Amino acid sequence: MDWAALKSKHVHAAYDADSRDLHVKFPGSPPVKHADIPPHVYQNLLETSDPHFYYKYYVAPSRVSSARRHQLSLSYALKLALLLAVSSLLMVTSLDQRPNGVFEESELRAN
Repeated sequence: MDWAALKSKHVHAAYDADSRDLHVKFPGSPPVKHADIPPHVYQNLLETSDPHFYYKYYVAPSRVSSARRHQLSLSYALKLALLLAVSSLLMVTSLDQRPNGVFEESELRAN
């Protein structure tokens, strides 16, 4: 993996086409790895006249690795499932007016 100088002072980038990992190095900071970056994004980063802008809006949002994104989405899915289960339980208990769970015909028509 070779580092290429961008059209900005001291900013470098390296791309691994096999893993689709992009590494970007800014002055005074360690390289930052970005996972699953399409080749055209790397090519555009090399060719743009303002790599800082391009990096900020097109590359930086992918800073989280793909494994971490899946972990977060699973967490949100579990929270959503729990929220739906609690909501269903609240709806059922609010409808169950009698201790034995039997509704009168007049109650059903009124609702």
